Amino acid sequence: MGFDTESSDRITQEGEEANVGVENQPREAPNSTSLDQLQTIKTRNWWIWIFVSSGLVVTGRVFSTLLLNFYFVQTGRDVCDDPKQFKGTWLQSMVQNAAFPFTALFAFLWCSLSSNHRKTITSSASSSGKLFLLYISLGVLFAAYSQLYAIGRTHCIFFFWIFTTQLIFTSMFTAIINKHKFNRWIILSVILSGVATGVTSSDDAYNPCEGEGYKMSYGAWCGFFGTVAFSLSLCIMQLGFEKVIPKTESKVSSVMLMQTYASMIATLICLVGLFVSGEFRDIKKDFETFKKGKPLYVLTLTGLSLAWQVMSIGLVGLVCLVSTLFSNVVSFCATPLANILVVVAFRFMDDDIEWFKGGALLAGILGFASYAYSLYKTVKKRASQSETLRV
Repeated sequence: MGFDTESSDRITQEGEEANVGVENQPREAPNSTSLDQLQTIKTRNWWIWIFVSSGLVVTGRVFSTLLLNFYFVQTGRDVCDDPKQFKGTWLQSMVQNAAFPFTALFAFLWCSLSSNHRKTITSSASSSGKLFLLYISLGVLFAAYSQLYAIGRTHCIFFFWIFTTQLIFTSMFTAIINKHKFNRWIILSVILSGVATGVTSSDDAYNPCEGEGYKMSYGAWCGFFGTVAFSLSLCIMQLGFEKVIPKTESKVSSVMLMQTYASMIATLICLVGLFVSGEFRDIKKDFETFKKGKPLYVLTLTGLSLAWQVMSIGLVGLVCLVSTLFSNVVSFCATPLANILVVVAFRFMDDDIEWFKGGALLAGILGFASYAYSLYKTVKKRASQSETLRV
């Protein structure tokens, strides 16, 4: 139960290893007390990193949603029957991954300041072949779901209900690939976060028109396969942390490096798609006709790329710390807040924040709390078992 696979083992592993080889020796109270204190500190730090990563996901989700709506409004893509509405998907997908230099800089600074960075580099080099395949596969999946989501968002009015199925695919894949174990609190969390996203998912400025039947069908299928690609990428991340990335490597550096290399590969793929499709010709027109001016066009795309990267770092961090499913649940729980702010920022004169939107926000909070409670129970149970072994 709990956070499955090896995520829970990371919390108590040090404590269990400390008991090896001393079973037949006299136990002293100070050693036991010191071990308990060490375990308490590790658990506390683990919870702190979980809330930091969750905060990154929420912050990135909110700002990326607001900036993407701002981009669509200022480029006229929110206007029905405007030909531009169906263009610019390769640019959107490229911008979603293009802030990898920011992550690379942070990873370099962390490794430079870390006391064990030399050990990290050596251990990573020993499995470079597997790491290369891991990053390539993740980069291809990043590019795939970024482009498929961009097409689905601009072509299908039912995209966000299709997007909600991402939780279903994540649950299925993580149960098969990562051997995830479910309990009633995790199931309740998945249901609540899915409801929270589904209720408020239509409050965006870039809803396409209903008249284009073939485009809507095309967008629906792209959205569907995008959810599959995204869910699969999260499961492969967890598998990489468990099977490929050395246990001795710093978790912060491993998260940053995974996000950096995968985003770099995805950016290159999207850049090729941008030129092959001819969409690069539309960038100049958008740049010159942006309603708020050229400088804000650049700032909007830059901020959008950074916001997506911040959210991605949080998602990868949660995969590393807990599990694939928890990472996805946190992302979904942040969606109601982002969509409510979209209504406030863009349509406050035309749309009220109805009671059910507040209910969706509450459902998202309860969904996060439900999963967090499951983690708390698992940690408490394992700590109790470890204490029993030492007695």
